[in-house]
Amino acid sequence: MIDTAALFRKMTEENDQQAFRQFYDHFFVTLFRFTCSLLKDREAAEEITHDVFVQCWQKRHMLGDVRNPQVYLFVAARNKVVDHTRRQSAQRNIPLHESDEGQLQFSPDPEQLLITSEMMGKIEEAIRELPPKCREVFILVKQYGLRYKEAAAILDLSAKTVENQLAIALKKLSTAVTFRLGMQVMKKIDPLTI
Repeated sequence: MIDTAALFRKMTEENDQQAFRQFYDHFFVTLFRFTCSLLKDREAAEEITHDVFVQCWQKRHMLGDVRNPQVYLFVAARNKVVDHTRRQSAQRNIPLHESDEGQLQFSPDPEQLLITSEMMGKIEEAIRELPPKCREVFILVKQYGLRYKEAAAILDLSAKTVENQLAIALKKLSTAVTFRLGMQVMKKIDPLTI
């Protein structure tokens, strides 16, 4: 288990490039997936993720008071996504709320590998259809395993709001997936075999 707080301290206090490299290697994929889940553009998500780490290295002397480096990275990435989305909206003259829809790349854990790919597709579709705040909360808490307080800090919400948004997301997902799967099962039943 990597002590990311220790790596972050070495990076910020001792200018340790090796510690920064390990920190980068440890968090890059997670942060990239998060950024991809907020944007439809994989290339832009990769650029933003790299920018977060470049900014982290460039401002390392000012980051000594950061208590949770993971939350810092998520907040920085989310802020860069918001800035990117605003720039894109301004260029295309599209209101922000229309361009705010993200696309989730759902990565199943070992338990979820038992679920069929068709069901995973239904779950992904249901997650994409969640309202933006619900989707962000769901991704942070359920996919990345952050605590309510950490997700609240990233999204600039209260922990209670995160809890409520997660409850709404889970209710909508369970209803959507159950309904869709139920309809799918109904189609596959052959009346002659009953």
